[in-house]
Amino acid sequence: MLFTGCTADPRVRESEPSDAAPPVVATGNIDAWVVVIFDDRAEKFDANLMDALLDTEMKADEALADANAGMIDGNDVGAYGYELYFVGDDAESMWDVLEPIFSDAPVAWTRVELRSGLEDPAPTLITAE
Repeated sequence: MLFTGCTADPRVRESEPSDAAPPVVATGNIDAWVVVIFDDRAEKFDANLMDALLDTEMKADEALADANAGMIDGNDVGAYGYELYFVGDDAESMWDVLEPIFSDAPVAWTRVELRSGLEDPAPTLITAE
């Protein structure tokens, strides 16, 4: 199963009555990224690990939406690792929301990159203790 992270943008809130004001979209740097990485495994990455992380990914996306902090953008699967991408206004704020969720994940993350822009040449690195 490949989880692509196709969800509604949590920054857009539609009002219920049809005569209400148009949806409000958060402003700011919508190019802040948190990349949660599960890598450096001795054996090739087992697709069952992706399945094990699916509930955690959904909880993370819901928590970011509830905090109006961001959303899941997708994932990347390699031979020896797995990466989850989250996008929003502020990478540090997103990680504050995500960290407790991933600390309880069934698969331990190895590092996190807080990026300003997807291609940030010098992201803030957080390593698992």
